[in-house]
Amino acid sequence: MKLLRQLWSDEAGVILSAEAALVGTVAVIGVSTGFSVVATSVNEELKDVGFAIRSLDQSYNVPGVQGCCAFTAGSSFEQQPVGESLAELCDAAKSVKSHSDGKKAANADVNEKASSDRKKDRTNNRDSDSKKKIERKL
Repeated sequence: MKLLRQLWSDEAGVILSAEAALVGTVAVIGVSTGFSVVATSVNEELKDVGFAIRSLDQSYNVPGVQGCCAFTAGSSFEQQPVGESLAELCDAAKSVKSHSDGKKAANADVNEKASSDRKKDRTNNRDSDSKKKIERKL
């Protein structure tokens, strides 16, 4: 019991709040980076799965059956060659990526324009403030 009280009152291993904040910040940055990497990896794997499924040949042919006064029609499907369909998938993936990159570029342009507008407003405000100060002095 005495040992338990002694351990309870021991403050040699106390963590300072600044240390805890630093460790927490590093942990949050690490986790957010990890989520970003996981999201990218999952997207790449799903793309690979799509290519693998598309690489399977799904062509089929069921011949018709004719018997004693009855006939059943057959059915068939000829799949597009795998090379052509994979090329289409690659083009589709590139267009989706370029579309998202275009959105990012458009957002960057809008943000840049808004930033320059704010700078102009600040400059105009400073100019009008300095004019008012000069007018007050006169």
